[in-house]
Amino acid sequence: MHTIERRRLPISTRHAFALAFDLAVRRDPVQSLVVPLMLRAPWTLALVLLPPVESGEVSASLLGLTSAALLGDFITLLVVAAMLRLRARSVYNTPRETRPAPAIECYARGVRRIPWLIVTEVLRNIVLAVAASLIVLPTAFAHFHRETAVHDLSRNIALLAAAALFALPSLFVVYRLAVATEAVVLDEHDLGGAFQSSYRMMRGHLERWFELIVASGLVILAPAALVAALSLALPSLSLTVSLMLFWLIVVGVGPVIQSAWTFFSLRLVEIREPLPMVPLAPDVPAAIEAPAPTPGPDPGGTDAAT
Repeated sequence: MHTIERRRLPISTRHAFALAFDLAVRRDPVQSLVVPLMLRAPWTLALVLLPPVESGEVSASLLGLTSAALLGDFITLLVVAAMLRLRARSVYNTPRETRPAPAIECYARGVRRIPWLIVTEVLRNIVLAVAASLIVLPTAFAHFHRETAVHDLSRNIALLAAAALFALPSLFVVYRLAVATEAVVLDEHDLGGAFQSSYRMMRGHLERWFELIVASGLVILAPAALVAALSLALPSLSLTVSLMLFWLIVVGVGPVIQSAWTFFSLRLVEIREPLPMVPLAPDVPAAIEAPAPTPGPDPGGTDAAT
């Protein structure tokens, strides 16, 4: 008897955000939205209200306060993000009436992963910074002056081509390490294990990763549009107040984006294991015995696999 192998589809961007909004808005908005906002709001407001360090002479006290606010916001962000990942996993593939895991329990488990999470985030951001530098560095040597435009044309084209050439491997690294932090928290990996896990799971999902990047950006752009509309409607609204509102709204919608990426990561873990082999009738001709089966409803979404 012949068999064919079926594989689960990756989660769609629409479905990932639908699950995230369901968790954040319907199942438990207090612990998923309100409490994270309250935890991060003081640090965000401090960063907005403190004078920028590049404005004039920088005092030691201002530098210390700014550094403390940045560090506090970074640690708080990691703790909240770890909690959100664990709560998202507690409701993944569960009935709609299922309650998320207790927030206190998720915070406690998330805090235990903070040391490895810090190391992973710092190293991944260093990798991203190096990748971005490789893209930007060639363009820094380009000359765009009207007087020498013709003379510099070949040089500028070569530098832009080099930047584009460096962009491909840089984006590849960013893409393959996209779910490293999820692996640290959810699978209790160390740094090497998280990078290896993300590198394996993201293979073949470039299109879905790009869709999630775009969707996350649109969720962030919505507050910008709202604040811009308020600024136009209320000309007396100061720049500081507008910036404060923008960052508070960004912090407020951040848990939705975090949960969507967590559901995406959970689906990647799930689809690494193939579904059971499907037996075919023994009289099916070999030439037609392995067409792809028509998938039915799938909890991961209806989009095609990337």
